[in-house]
Amino acid sequence: MKKVIAAAAGLMLVGTMVGSASAAVSFSGDARVRFLYQQDYDLGATTTDEETGVTTRVNEQDNKVTQRVRLQARAEAPGGAYAVGRLGIGNGTWDGGGSGTADVDVRDKAYIGVPMGPTVLEAGRLPTQGLESTAFFEHDITRDGLTYKIMPGDMATISLGYYISYEAAVNGDLVDDNDESQFALWVDAKFAGDWGTRLGVMYNDDQVLNDGRDDDGAYGGIEFMGPGGPVAISGALAFDDRGEGDTGWGGFLSGGMQFGATSVALEGGYTVDGFVTDGDYGFIMLGGGQSMSPGSLILGTQGDTWWIGVPVSFAVSEMLTLQGNLVYADFDENGDGFEISGSAIYAISDGASVDLDVGYFSWSAPDSVTNEQDPFGAGLTFNVSF
Repeated sequence: MKKVIAAAAGLMLVGTMVGSASAAVSFSGDARVRFLYQQDYDLGATTTDEETGVTTRVNEQDNKVTQRVRLQARAEAPGGAYAVGRLGIGNGTWDGGGSGTADVDVRDKAYIGVPMGPTVLEAGRLPTQGLESTAFFEHDITRDGLTYKIMPGDMATISLGYYISYEAAVNGDLVDDNDESQFALWVDAKFAGDWGTRLGVMYNDDQVLNDGRDDDGAYGGIEFMGPGGPVAISGALAFDDRGEGDTGWGGFLSGGMQFGATSVALEGGYTVDGFVTDGDYGFIMLGGGQSMSPGSLILGTQGDTWWIGVPVSFAVSEMLTLQGNLVYADFDENGDGFEISGSAIYAISDGASVDLDVGYFSWSAPDSVTNEQDPFGAGLTFNVSF
């Protein structure tokens, strides 16, 4: 009897091992630690109370050290269905753990995918891609909801989405109304000659009661990229009609060429009527999402804006790359200014690098501003990815 029990247990163990082996599980992730120096970031927003003498600096930043560790797992079933989960561990500013460096963020990514012929249904906390290649608008955002992807061929993908960004309870009811949700249609297409485009629109359905706003409206855009002879061309055009004001518009066009180890580009763009680009788009001080980019200089936050810039990159060696930017921006009624910035990126080893970013913005403030400031920042970042 003992031999029968042992044999049965052995067969059960083998079956478990085979079942586990038939599923594919992969892990990836990234981590960084940043040392930041930020000076004169208030950009004219300083106010002093005449009665108390208290000075408030709205945008000013402290020198600090920040960190982020992200771990992602993807598990695929034998039939092709998959699950993706990403955790943020210890994200925050060094302050003894109170800012989040001792926490785990489980709301980053957590979704399933079910292939059905030439289509895939993804549902959960998932990426909702906007103009991703250029990062111009709606870049690197996750939402709760679902995306249905249709792939009629290798050259195109159609994505239909429904997402919930706010779910409220009215008299204990979490289903009916008083919510905010989005409906999306995006199309990715490739063309001959290595040209590609992504275009789409989202509609924001705002049924939230008693919050003093109405954010109903459509938003979206188109981006494109490809070679024009020796010139690498990219650009985007986007709009935002959420809310009750005018429809905001923004766009940019860039052309770059390679000269041996050096690449040079010319880029110009604009925003009008309240349109604000994604924080990851731009240079270093003007937008860009770099280690010490001022939030007050995200393109569009200072009113109607147009800019023209020259980014330059030089590969010193296989390990070291130098980058620089010279940019002029006009903020309509909020003055204008020049950005001078640069980066040094050194590859320590495969999957590890150290980046040094330095940026200065010379701001010519309007006459109404009494505390004209020129932001200066520097950031040293250690990166690890696997």
